[in-house]
Amino acid sequence: MPHHGVPFPRPSLQERDRRWAVVRELIDADDLSAVVAFGNVFDRTDVYLAGEAVPGAVVVIPREGEPMLLTGVGAVALLRFDDQGERLAGERWIADLRTGPPPLLIAQAVGGKARVGVIGLGGASPFGGGVPHGAWELITAATPDVEWIEITLPFARARLVKSAEEQELFRHAAEIGEHASRAFLDAARIGARESDVYAAVEAEITRRGGHSAGPGMILRSGNPAFGGPIEWGWAGGEPPILRPGDSIGAEIFACCAGLETQQQMHVQFGADDEHRRLADAARAAYSAGVAAARPGALFSEVYTAMHSEIIAADVWSRPPVIQTVSPGLYNSPMWVNAQGRADLDQYPIPGVVPAEGDFELRVGMTFAFQPAALLGLRQVCVGGAVLVTADGCEELNEIATRSHIVEP
Repeated sequence: MPHHGVPFPRPSLQERDRRWAVVRELIDADDLSAVVAFGNVFDRTDVYLAGEAVPGAVVVIPREGEPMLLTGVGAVALLRFDDQGERLAGERWIADLRTGPPPLLIAQAVGGKARVGVIGLGGASPFGGGVPHGAWELITAATPDVEWIEITLPFARARLVKSAEEQELFRHAAEIGEHASRAFLDAARIGARESDVYAAVEAEITRRGGHSAGPGMILRSGNPAFGGPIEWGWAGGEPPILRPGDSIGAEIFACCAGLETQQQMHVQFGADDEHRRLADAARAAYSAGVAAARPGALFSEVYTAMHSEIIAADVWSRPPVIQTVSPGLYNSPMWVNAQGRADLDQYPIPGVVPAEGDFELRVGMTFAFQPAALLGLRQVCVGGAVLVTADGCEELNEIATRSHIVEP
């Protein structure tokens, strides 16, 4: 729930030093001379280590000496000298900004023969790494004497437990998401377009100094099984108009300073028995997760408790009911209780997709709870941001944790 902290928080220099210290611990553990970190649209490691969003950025942290920020977009350097850039000069994390062809910049930064760690080449999420194959070939050709050591996953695991300052940033992001959820609920009215709802949410996030995780909010209306990128935005055509009997659901990505939270909104225009069954099952799964999430519990224990409610209601669930966020590293199993169902006979349903690992929950870990309940291809998905505390878990959203009925 809203905590009303600093209106527009920014990570401190102390937080910067803590993050760089984590990287240097990995440098020591693998006897590296430096670490080169790439970001991608889903997991902005470059922003996490640089404290700013620079197009095409690569962060280099050496064993000794000051980090470097490299970019192939030369015009970025000029931003440091305009009025806004000068005002932010004392808050910039990395003074050494270099522009030019990234492969040559990287070769210059890491030197000759060396053992260098790389973050972002391999996958720390289902979306994979952030370096195109052709770009990596150019980089390795420019660094023939460098032995590259993949440390994406160790770094992602080190990020799972948030510092006290990151926890406050995460709470703030969730607070932005709460306001965005209210904007969604207010805009979702019969006769409105999907685009009206989308615009209201994104405007609220932006107005409060936040940003959305790429590629943007997931949204769909009608009686949707799933959501996805806005079809009318990418393929063209008229945004759908909301009608009596429809539902509209969304996965909102409310972020602050690169830390991501998620809110799973669902609005139904006129209730029916099937909707109530799905809404009750999704809410029961959410509540079971809240009760099970505590320090020392296993990730598998939490999602098993949530899935038990889905199975007890004789419905099925496609997405992960729980996932880590910031970074998105671990997902619970998907396509649970979907096999052999009469309501899915005509559809190509895969087997259960297993979880991406198991681990023990610790204070400071952050999650998106997002249980979905489905009958056939009709879905209700609810949930929000959760922070593990010494006493169990702190629910950071309220509006998105249950389905909302709007009577015609």
